[in-house]
Formats: sequence, structure tokens, C-alpha cells
Amino acid sequence: IQPIQGRQNHMSAGSSRPFASGSGGTSGRQRVIVCCNCKGNGHMAKKCTKPKRKRDAEWFKEKVLLVQAQANGQVLQEEELDFLADPGNWE
Repeated sequence: IQPIQGRQNHMSAGSSRPFASGSGGTSGRQRVIVCCNCKGNGHMAKKCTKPKRKRDAEWFKEKVLLVQAQANGQVLQEEELDFLADPGNWE
């Protein structure tokens, strides 16, 4: 695989996942990153400084809603996909 020459989008630099600036119907607007752990803005759960969120009823409800959104064809953000991939093992 050869790299594509040209201008690289700043969001895809250093990422293995391609980023399309106009995807998901959000062209012209910036996405707000929301932490799935603390619900804070501007960071992802893996960078969160707060304790890990408990796997309670709210956690399972959010997971079900994301699965339904994905099944309906909604494009999920990287953090939402990471949350779906989390098996929810109890520590």
C-alpha cells in the first residue's frame, strides 16, 4: 500500500482510520468530543482523569442505544465505537 500524495487532513494525521471532513452530515460544523466515562467535553475516556465509570443500568442503556443507532446506519464517532468494543468486564 502506497501513501496518497497531497494535503493530509489534520484529523487523520497519526491515525489508522481515515477521516472524511464532510461525513455524517456535519459539514461546516465541528464535532464536540464527549467522554463516555464522565460525560465531559473535549476529551475521550482513555484520556479521562476521573475513575472508571461503573457498569450499571445507565452504562448498559447507553450501550444499547449506540447499538441501535449503528444498526440504523448512523455514523458513530471513534469514542462511541471504542465504548461499543468495551466488553464491560467487571474489575
